[in-house]
Amino acid sequence: MLRTLAADLERDDPRLAAFLSGRRPGPPPAHHHSLAGWVLAGALASMLALAVTLPVTVAVGVLAMLVVIASPLAVCWLCSAAEDPPQPRTP
Repeated sequence: MLRTLAADLERDDPRLAAFLSGRRPGPPPAHHHSLAGWVLAGALASMLALAVTLPVTVAVGVLAMLVVIASPLAVCWLCSAAEDPPQPRTP
């Protein structure tokens, strides 16, 4: 029974099966662009389109609003990515 389960696991997830059996897994999967990269590329493309089609004052105003709206999200993302949590200061 265990051999059939091991064969099923080997077929479904070979890297996990190799890890559990102590063997070295195969080569790592190909590098894929992360979601953040795609979002950043889309934002840059839309900013370029915005800058080309709108007057300068409107484009600058919209970009300023985007920065103000995105800054709390960026801070939360940076705080969650920190390795060590901030230590409270003692007087």
